[in-house]
Amino acid sequence: MKKLNEGLPAMVPTYPVNVAGQELTLRFDTNVNKTKKGVKLQFVLSNPPEDPRELQNLANEIGTELQKKFGEAGLQIMYDVENPYKNVIGFLLPLTSLADHLVKSVIKSGIEQPKKKEETPEEEPKEELPTEPLAEHIKLLDLFKSL
Repeated sequence: MKKLNEGLPAMVPTYPVNVAGQELTLRFDTNVNKTKKGVKLQFVLSNPPEDPRELQNLANEIGTELQKKFGEAGLQIMYDVENPYKNVIGFLLPLTSLADHLVKSVIKSGIEQPKKKEETPEEEPKEELPTEPLAEHIKLLDLFKSL
């Protein structure tokens, strides 16, 4: 597996961050895969663990923290299972999630939320009493009273 070159072009935003107790470099890029359009968040590790289980545990810790933070912001985040670099833990912010967030929070127009069906408690079905047999029962009761 190859390593991500740390000499990045100036157009790619890079930030030092602390996530899941780790000092990492966060690199943003766009996803070229047409079926997964979005913004890539690449957490570059200066010293990646050799054991893939340790790397996966770290990815899980980062993912848990990101899910909470992005969820609170109303954004979706997904783990990038196709990340080709051994020194990167990657996530994807889907384009639809980012677009919805920008329209709702920044532009504040142009998007309608799907209306949720109001849930009302269902009425219990009323027991319908038969009209004719009831009249027959009343006649029988009257008959017994007269005896």
